[in-house]
Amino acid sequence: MKKKLLALFLTAAMTVACLAGCGGNDGGSSTEQGNAGASNAAGTENAAGGADDGGAAADSNFNETGYPIVNEPITLKVMIAIRDVDSLIDFADMPGVQRLEEETGIHVEWEVIKGSDWDTKVNLAFASNEYPDVIIAPNSGLDDEEYGVTQGIIIPLDDLIDQYMPNYTSRRDAEDDDPTVSLVASDGQIYSVGYLVGQNINTNQHYFINQDWLTELNLETPANIDELTEVLRQFKTAHPDGVPLEMGLDTGFYGIRYILPLFGLPCDPDKWIYIDDNKQVQFLPMQENFRKCMEWLHTLYDEGLVDPEVLSQDLNTIETKLKEGNVGFFPAWRLLAMGFDDGVAKNSVLWMPDSSASLYRYLELAKPGAFVTCTNENVPATMRWLDAMLETEMMFSLYYGEEGTGDQHTGWEYNAENGKIDSTNDGSVEVKNYIDCNTMFFGPGKYLSEVFNMPEQRLEKTDYSLKYDAAGVIQKYSDDYLDMVPLTSEQLQTITLKETDIQNAVIESLTPFITDGVTDESWNAFVSKFDGMDIEGYVKMYQDALDTMTLD
Repeated sequence: MKKKLLALFLTAAMTVACLAGCGGNDGGSSTEQGNAGASNAAGTENAAGGADDGGAAADSNFNETGYPIVNEPITLKVMIAIRDVDSLIDFADMPGVQRLEEETGIHVEWEVIKGSDWDTKVNLAFASNEYPDVIIAPNSGLDDEEYGVTQGIIIPLDDLIDQYMPNYTSRRDAEDDDPTVSLVASDGQIYSVGYLVGQNINTNQHYFINQDWLTELNLETPANIDELTEVLRQFKTAHPDGVPLEMGLDTGFYGIRYILPLFGLPCDPDKWIYIDDNKQVQFLPMQENFRKCMEWLHTLYDEGLVDPEVLSQDLNTIETKLKEGNVGFFPAWRLLAMGFDDGVAKNSVLWMPDSSASLYRYLELAKPGAFVTCTNENVPATMRWLDAMLETEMMFSLYYGEEGTGDQHTGWEYNAENGKIDSTNDGSVEVKNYIDCNTMFFGPGKYLSEVFNMPEQRLEKTDYSLKYDAAGVIQKYSDDYLDMVPLTSEQLQTITLKETDIQNAVIESLTPFITDGVTDESWNAFVSKFDGMDIEGYVKMYQDALDTMTLD
């Protein structure tokens, strides 16, 4: 997806009624809206408590380059989402946050919200018309179509990013593939600052086989599904207490979406559609190879070659079994740093599927990280503040902890040999004095490779990806494009409801297919579930939008 070859021909801007807060988006440029936000401070009391005497005074407080960003302190209200599992000290007491304030002159009032409360809190804030100045939510998200394109609560940032965020734009522009094209909304504008931790990978799906068992039984590595099935039978005979194939149903890394690619179906992580080699959107559940996959799984289930708890076990249960190591074959993200280093990672190796496989191609694209609201009175300063969070040392301190923590293993340090950053964070600290992965981070692949020594597990994943790509078993056009196509908020709402119905119909049919097998009668009954869902219209909606894009 080279920048010079990728052209997004997006739908015209929507004309919408004034819906909430700042009103509907009138299609004005991000510069116009940003300047409007900055000038709103004129004649009002500023966040530091002093009275502004007009637009000129407000502008004189702002420095377009260098630090501090403002001559007299201002305050930004920032709503930030953190993961439910995170235990963090008060943000005001974090060394990195304190240093950020000292450098920029910008004080922040942090509203910290757990991920499970995020949707409720955001809806309440937007309903009250009392918005924070900034929203940071790389792990929780925000609907830019609804709150940006339609309601205008968050503002477009294209021009503002180019003008005020040199750290961000220099990393973006250095890439061969623009990692921020994924942020473009249906009106052609970008409403967020992107979040990206580049890993130089190209697929989610990898497969691993127990090399110790192969060696013990003097077996050749299987080359295809038929040979794999026979090897699983041998595993079962030799290790009756073991699990020949470990997997679940709808269990992420270890579920059905990781098995279907072995049958030429590059399953999207969230949808039941994919893009074929001719750039055509296909509805996956009605494909003949979907039936073949179900028939294969039934054979394994019937012969005891797949975990008998496949129908009910969750991700944690699967990982516990992988940690025990008594497994012959399994799909996974990678081997190292997955919680089973002392288990299957010790006796398993990467397995290469044959050319009939088509694995989902993963694109390293930015996801929405930070948003600026229409009531923000200090938009240029806000953009510079966000960019200050991305200064290399600041960004790593907010993400990993402070520099030079040594034996405490809670931060990072420079490698004496190559001058790059090493992470010394071993994850052992229970209550963290840094924001962790909830902070803003923008590290495309080229930038990260220049400043950061990738940990062993990331290099492992990269190696697997290169091998699969060289073998030609990864799909041509990534299903990630389905998340980038220019769909309106109304279309997205329609699709969300339909995809929920599709998900339910597919998942509820997996159990009888696996336990009872697939007959013409049961298959036809399954297909008929989609008769009233207008699958043709659903696929066409994606196809029409995809046809506006030129894919490399």
